[in-house]
Amino acid sequence: MDIPLPAEASTAREFAIGATHPPLWNPRAATLWGLLLSPAFSAYIHMRNWQALGQEDQATEARTWFHMIMGCIVVSALLPIAGEMLGRDLTPPSATAFCLLAAWHLWGGRAQERYVTAVIGDAYLRRPWSKSVLGAIGVLAAVVVASALVSVIVFP
Repeated sequence: MDIPLPAEASTAREFAIGATHPPLWNPRAATLWGLLLSPAFSAYIHMRNWQALGQEDQATEARTWFHMIMGCIVVSALLPIAGEMLGRDLTPPSATAFCLLAAWHLWGGRAQERYVTAVIGDAYLRRPWSKSVLGAIGVLAAVVVASALVSVIVFP
């Protein structure tokens, strides 16, 4: 869903340069981090950026994407275990994560990239990535450990 941009980008940029903006993560970099850490990370970062920008409708949409993608990750972790129980290969295709990232970017992520470029441009403080990336790595590690524990419990 695209959000309406100001009619004249030059007027919007003049406003943006004169105004103070909250620190944001770079929306394009968030998408690229999603290639490595998962599309859920990208959607979460965009949700936090929308909240900082005061765009609650867009934040809600990004939150929905985040929850959908996290659901897909959990299901993808549990499908091989269910497949083993049923004697079938239920492992999702390896391209699933990339397809999720592409879908999220096309229908969710691009709006923020366009909004920040048109309204704020480069006139904003960049939030550091270190805590966010380490947190995402921790969450992914927890999902791997949890799925391994389930596998060990189900197949002793």
